[in-house]
Amino acid sequence: VYFDFRSIVSLFEELVLIFIVLFCAGWVDAVWDFEFTETEPLDAAIAIKNGSVEFQTLYNRLIPYVTDTEGTDSVWTVFGDNGISVKSLVAVLSYFVLGGKSHTANAQQRINALQAASLYLLLLGIPGSVVNKVFHQILFDTCLNTVSHCWPQSSVKKRKKDPLKSSQGDGKRSKPHRKDNDRDNDEDEEQEEEVHLSPQDLLKMREGVVLLVKSVLHLLLKFPLKDEPLSAENCVRLFSPVFHIVDELKEPALPVLRILLQHICFRMVDKTDYRMHGAQAVARLLTKMPCAGYASFIKWLFDYSRHAKVTYRMFALDIAMVLLEQPEREGDENLAPELVSFLPHKFLVHNMVFGRRSDTSPTVRGHALTCLAQCLELPSMNATRCAITGLLKHNVIMLSEVTLAVLSERTRDPALSVKKKALQCLMDLLASHPESNMVQKAWLRGVVPAMVDTESSVQEKALECLEQTILSQVKSHSSYSYRDAHQTLTWDLLGLLCNDCQDLSRYFSRAFTVWSKQNKFTEAFINNLISHTEAEHAAGAWLLLSKVASSCPLFDYGKILDAWDDLVRSKNFTVTTSCHILCVIGDICEHLNEDTKCRILNYLQKFLNEHCGELVSLCEVYLSGVILNENGAENLNEDLVVKHLYTLGVVSLHCPSKVGKRIVILVQSVLTSNVDVHTAEASEELAGSQPLTQFKPSSMPSTVRAHAVVTLGKFCLQHEELTRKYLPAFARELEMCRELAVRSNVVVVMCDLCMRYTNMVDRYVPNVSACLRDKEPLIRKQTLTMLTNLLQEEFVKWKGSLFFRFVTALVDPDPSIASLCEYCLVHQLLKKNPVMFSQHFIECIFHFNSYEKHNTYNKFPQTDRAKFSLKGAQNKEKRFRIYRFLLENFTDAQRFNITIKICQNILACFVDGELLLDADGAAVLGETFGILSLKEIKLSALSGAAGLGGDEPQEDEQMAMAKAVMEVAQKKAISQVQKKVFIESMIPIIIHLKSILEQKRSPVLKDLMGYLQLTMQDYRGEVKEFFAADEQLAAELEYNLKMYEKELETEAQMAHGSIGGEASSGGLPVSPRPSYPRGLEFRKYYSCYPIPVSVVID
Repeated sequence: VYFDFRSIVSLFEELVLIFIVLFCAGWVDAVWDFEFTETEPLDAAIAIKNGSVEFQTLYNRLIPYVTDTEGTDSVWTVFGDNGISVKSLVAVLSYFVLGGKSHTANAQQRINALQAASLYLLLLGIPGSVVNKVFHQILFDTCLNTVSHCWPQSSVKKRKKDPLKSSQGDGKRSKPHRKDNDRDNDEDEEQEEEVHLSPQDLLKMREGVVLLVKSVLHLLLKFPLKDEPLSAENCVRLFSPVFHIVDELKEPALPVLRILLQHICFRMVDKTDYRMHGAQAVARLLTKMPCAGYASFIKWLFDYSRHAKVTYRMFALDIAMVLLEQPEREGDENLAPELVSFLPHKFLVHNMVFGRRSDTSPTVRGHALTCLAQCLELPSMNATRCAITGLLKHNVIMLSEVTLAVLSERTRDPALSVKKKALQCLMDLLASHPESNMVQKAWLRGVVPAMVDTESSVQEKALECLEQTILSQVKSHSSYSYRDAHQTLTWDLLGLLCNDCQDLSRYFSRAFTVWSKQNKFTEAFINNLISHTEAEHAAGAWLLLSKVASSCPLFDYGKILDAWDDLVRSKNFTVTTSCHILCVIGDICEHLNEDTKCRILNYLQKFLNEHCGELVSLCEVYLSGVILNENGAENLNEDLVVKHLYTLGVVSLHCPSKVGKRIVILVQSVLTSNVDVHTAEASEELAGSQPLTQFKPSSMPSTVRAHAVVTLGKFCLQHEELTRKYLPAFARELEMCRELAVRSNVVVVMCDLCMRYTNMVDRYVPNVSACLRDKEPLIRKQTLTMLTNLLQEEFVKWKGSLFFRFVTALVDPDPSIASLCEYCLVHQLLKKNPVMFSQHFIECIFHFNSYEKHNTYNKFPQTDRAKFSLKGAQNKEKRFRIYRFLLENFTDAQRFNITIKICQNILACFVDGELLLDADGAAVLGETFGILSLKEIKLSALSGAAGLGGDEPQEDEQMAMAKAVMEVAQKKAISQVQKKVFIESMIPIIIHLKSILEQKRSPVLKDLMGYLQLTMQDYRGEVKEFFAADEQLAAELEYNLKMYEKELETEAQMAHGSIGGEASSGGLPVSPRPSYPRGLEFRKYYSCYPIPVSVVID
C-alpha cells in the first residue's frame, strides 16, 4: 500500500486532492470486517513526510463541498474519476484514528488521530455520504471519543512495544483465533514510562480538538441523527474534554473557548432536541469561564438574542434557561464596571426572556412566555398566565403603564394562542392586583376589545372574563360592602368605562348583545341595578342600564322617570350619566303613556333650542373675532378654532334653524379670507361656480380649512339651497385645491350630499371619480371606498365613464389600493350586479385604447381624458391586467357570449370596412386578438377547470356518483354545442380577415396567426370538419401555421443570439388564393354559416 500525500489531482481547477491510494484489497476488507476495532500495522507502507500538514490541506480542500459553495460535480465523482475508493479511504482514516487511541501513542500520532477523525466527520457532512456508505456507527462513535483518548491525563504511561500492536486490545471485538492469554502476555511485557509532551505539542493538539468540534458542528447541519440517539448524546459529550484543555492551558485557552461557544451558537439548527443539547453544552463550557469572560459572553449573547433569524432567538432563550439553573455569579475586582449588570440572573430573566415576549415571531413569543413560567418555578401547563403573576411576585418587572400596555396589545396578536394566553394573563394579573388602577385599565383595554375579535374562541374567552368580573358581581345596594373585593372591583371597572375608558363602549355593547340572547338580564338583575342609581355608583349603574334596557323584561319604570325628573331639576349629573339616562328613556319610551312622552319631548326640544342657540352665539362671537379682526389670524389658537367649527356643524344637524346666513358666511370666510361678511350677507349671494379658495389664498392653517369644509357640508345637509349654491364650488375645489386635507374632506362632503340630494349631485359624480387618479394615495383610497358604498346603495349608477375609471384602480401604483379595488369589485359590487363585467368588457377595449371611431362604443362625454388614459404600448401590461381580472370573474356563459360579441362587434367591423386599419385601428385589432388568446377567456370545459363542487355539502356515495356522471355528460354536450357554434361564427371572419391583412402586409397578421394557432389546438376536430368541403383552403391554412411557427422559432433563436448573419425579413407568405368578397357582401357570401346575434347558455 502506498499513500503519497504530495500527489495533487485538480478538483475543478480550484480544489486539490492530496493523495493517491493503492490499497491491498485484503487489508481494507479486514478493517471493515473487524468493524474498525483494530487494524493491521502499516508502518512499512505509510509515509507522512510533512507531519499533519497534509491532513489540514485535504480538510481545507473538502470544506467547500460541505458548505455547498461548489457548483460542480460532487466529491464522490472526483474520487471515482481518480481511482480513489471511498471504502479504502475510510479504512485508512480509521487506521490513524485507532493509532491515537492508545495510551502510549506519541504526540504526532495523537494529532494525526484528531485530524483523521475530523476528516471522517467532514466527509459525513458532504451530501451523498449515506449513499456512498461512509457512515459506520462504531467508527463514528470512536471519532467522537477521540478527544478523551488523545488528550493527556494527569499520568500517562508509554509502552515499549509497538503502539499499534497494543491498540488492538482496545477494540470492541477481536479476531476469532486470538486468545485472552495472548493479551495478558502483551500486558505483562509492557514497560511503563511517562509521556513527555511539549507546550508546542499541546497547542497543536488543542488546534486538533477545535477542528474536531467544528467538524461536528458542520455535520449537525447536514447529517440527521434523529435515528441515532446514542450518537447524538456522544456529540454533546464531545465538549466535555474541552474542560481538560481549559484546565491545562488556563488563560491562553479562553479566547479559543469563546470562539467555540460563538461557533456553537451560529451553527445551531432549528430542532428542539439539538437546541436543548446545545444549550446544555454551552452552559457547561461557560462554567470554565471566569467572571469577566462570563459577563462578556452574556453581553454578546444578549445581542445574539435579537438576531434576525428566529432559530438564534429561540436558542438564546434555551441558553438563558439552562444558565438560570446554575448558581448566580458574583463579581470580583477584575470585572469591568460596565459588565457588572450582566452577571445577575435578573438580567437573563428581564432582558433576554421577558424581553422576547413582544417578539415579531409568534413562535418566539410563545416560547418566551413558557420560559418565564419555567424560570419562576411555576407549572408548565399554565406557563403564560403564571409567568406574569410570578414576574410581579418576584419583582422581576414592575407595574408600569408601558409594560401593561404591551400585555394588553398582545390580546390582538396575530397568533391565536398568544391572544388566549394574554387574556388569561390579564385575568390572573387583575386577581393579584384588584386595587391597581393601572391594572384595571390594562384589563379593560385588553379584554373588552376582544369581543369583536375575528376568532370566535377569543370572543368566548373575553365574554367569559366580562361575565365573571362584571355581570355576575352586580348585587343589590343593600348587599354591597366595600370590604367585598369582587364587588368593589366591578364598580371600579364600570367607573373607568364611564370616564377614562369611554372609547371602549362600542365593544362593551357587543357583550350585552350576546348576553341578551342568553337571557342573562333577569328582573332581579335590573332591580339590583336600579337600587344603585341613587347611590355612590350611580354612573356605573346607569351605564349598565343603558346597555340592557332595550332587551330586558318589563319592570317598574317609576324609578327611571324619577331619575329623569331629578336630572331635570338637578345640576349634579355628569354629561356621561345624563347621556346614559337619555338612552334608557329612549329604550323604554314605547312603554310610556302619551302625556309622559310629550312632557319629555317638549323638555328636550326646549333644552336644545336654548342651549344650541347659546352655542351658536358663542361660536359666532369667537369666529368673528378671529376672521374679521385684521390681526386675528396672527395669534390663532388652531385647536380652539377647530372646536368651534365642529360645534357649529353638530348644532346645525340638531337645530338647523339656529344657523343663520351670517354663520354660513363666517365659515365660508375661513376658506376665502377676503370675503366681506357684511356685504355678502346684505346681497345674499354666495359663492357658486368658483372654488372657495380661489377668492384669495387664505391665511388659515390647512387643518382649520379642512374642518371648515366639513362644517359647511353639514350646513348643506340641512339646507337644499345651500347645497345647490355650494356644489359647483366643491367640485372646482377638487380640481384647484392643492391641500390634501381639504380635498379629502370635500370628497367626503360630496358623497354625503349625494345620499341626501341624489339627483342634484349626480352631475358631479365625474368630479368625484376623477379623484381616483389623485396624486395622493389617501384620497384615491378614500374615493374608492366611498364610491363603493354609493354604488352598493344605488345612490350612484354605472353611467358614463364611471366603470372605466373605477377599474383603472386595479392598476394603481399603490398595491394596497389595487387590492382594495379587487375586493370592492368582486365581493361588494359584482354580487349585486353579476353581469356588470360582461356588459362593459367590449367598451373597455375601445375606451382604454382611446378609440372613438366605432359607431356605438366609447361615445359618452368624458372629462380628464389624460388622467385615465391607458393608450399606447407603454400601458399594454396595465390594460391586459384589467382584461384578465374581468375575465377571471366571468361565468362560462359570459366567456362564450363575449367571444361571439367580440367577433361580431369588432372583427366583423374591420372585415366590412366599418373600422379602418389605420394605426389606431391596427392597435385595437391586435389587442383584440391578444384578448382572444388569453387563457382566462377559455371555457372551463376546454381548460379542464371543471370539477365537482368542493364546497357543497356531503351526499351519499351513490348520489354523488350519479351527480358527477350527469355533470360530465351535461358539460360534454354543452361543450360540443359551444364548439360548433363558435367555429361556425368565428372561422369565416378570421379567414377573411387573414386575407385582408396579408394583402396589406399588416403587422397585425402575426397576432391573428397566434390566435389561430391556439384555436386549432382547442378546436382541432371541429376545424377539420369545417374545412372538409374546401381541402385547398385547409392545406393553405396548415401551411401558413407551419410557417408562422417556424418564424417564431427563428425569432426566439435570434433573441438568444444563436443565429448569425442576416435573417430573412418580411411577413408571412401570402396565400395564392383569390381574395374573398369585401364590404357588405361578406355576410351574404357566408350565408350558409349564419352568425347568431346572441348565444345564451343556460
